[in-house]
Amino acid sequence: MKLLINAKIFPNIQSKSILIKNDRIKFIGDIDDINISFKSLDIIDCKNNSVLPGLIDSHIHLFESISNLESIDLSGKLFNNRKDIEIYFKNFTNQKSPKVLKFHGFEHRNIKQKINIEFFDNLNIQRPIIIKHRTGHLVFTNKKTLVSLGFNKNEIEKYSNEYPINSKEIHKRIYQLSTQDKFDQNICLYNSILLKYGYTTLVEAGALNDVGKFKTIKKYINNKTIDQNICYMPGAEEIKNFKDIKNNRNLYLGPTKFMIDEKYDYNEFKNILNKYLKTFNNDAAFHAIDSETIHKILSNLYEDNKDILRNRIIRIEHATEFIPEYYKNYNKENLHLIFNPNFIYDHGDFYLNNQDYFDIKNIFNLYESNKYGFNYGIGTDSPFANNNPFLLIYSALTRNTKNGNNLPGKGQIHLTEIIKAFTINNAKSIKMDKKIGSIKTGKNADLIILNKNLSNIKNYNELLEVKVINTIINGETKYRLN
Repeated sequence: MKLLINAKIFPNIQSKSILIKNDRIKFIGDIDDINISFKSLDIIDCKNNSVLPGLIDSHIHLFESISNLESIDLSGKLFNNRKDIEIYFKNFTNQKSPKVLKFHGFEHRNIKQKINIEFFDNLNIQRPIIIKHRTGHLVFTNKKTLVSLGFNKNEIEKYSNEYPINSKEIHKRIYQLSTQDKFDQNICLYNSILLKYGYTTLVEAGALNDVGKFKTIKKYINNKTIDQNICYMPGAEEIKNFKDIKNNRNLYLGPTKFMIDEKYDYNEFKNILNKYLKTFNNDAAFHAIDSETIHKILSNLYEDNKDILRNRIIRIEHATEFIPEYYKNYNKENLHLIFNPNFIYDHGDFYLNNQDYFDIKNIFNLYESNKYGFNYGIGTDSPFANNNPFLLIYSALTRNTKNGNNLPGKGQIHLTEIIKAFTINNAKSIKMDKKIGSIKTGKNADLIILNKNLSNIKNYNELLEVKVINTIINGETKYRLN
């Protein structure tokens, strides 16, 4: 058994003791009320610092995050023209190897000149090359690489005319590459990063999630390579194959993940949603960034399909341009918004430089979502933005960008509300709030101990100094800061 003493369960300011037996919280209260010999206890002194429920990353791409440990980060590079690309990639022209050269974080929208597959062919890079856009959806590559991935002449011609490539098939082939080379070594490394940041539950949110990937994750959980509990969203095109999959405590199915082409019109959205709602009873999660896509989903669900929608959970993943005031009549529905406020820090300068394309004040509008009573949670969308939780919290509160600029907003949310979004709100969005997301007697012992008392923070810059000193998952200490 474990005993946490001098623990300030945020936002409470009184110190408590927390007794953990096996994998559950057995007691919370005054240490004098514990009638057990302390000799048998593993005692952890929290030193009057904050104790939080384990953090829940409500939107992560786990294997892609692991794969990116072997990929070159371009998010700090500014490419203004084709010449900038040529100069940068000239560094790789003399390399010869069958191993794929991988990059992520590439942004091309500052470049006014045409970028096509022939441009990347002419860079004369000898190795297979995969360059992912900062969103992860678009892929830049050359014909040589497409050949090595097994595409035929007609497919290569098709992708050449749809450049950059946004194909489910190419993402499947890239995923197969992601579990090669040093994957086992890197999964251990990434697991340690997640523990250091205090993540105890992950929601794996890939639109292509299939049974094979589920079984691979199960293998890594069973052999204790992955310590976090995982909620796995089946991809919408794969859901029919999950009928024989059994949930357990550490790995369980969540809402079905949809990524409907944003170019589809209202009626095409209606047909897809209507067919799904009539066929399956699962909760559903929808990739939706821009305001038009959000409108096509919500209007279809809550106006046209409400009779068959019933009370199932609907998650809007990213919800970047969700306008709370416009949809305030839906705030009593079982609608959950999953925001990525870390994008404000990582990509906020891009939003500011392209204000003709973005409704700046409504980007990740947590303030009015809270004001109008919506359910909202937090996902990192890792690896497409930084997954340091305290940098994310700082971004949500200040709306400051990486370059020190400020993204205008509708108001400032309180620290307490962000912590709730990262914990109990995220738990509600996957129907796990009776087990995780808060520190209460009888709930799972998923806890983190910090090096500071969050109630004493006067300046939000202090959040950048916050560290996790102890991560406890299912009652076991998985990480302890040296």
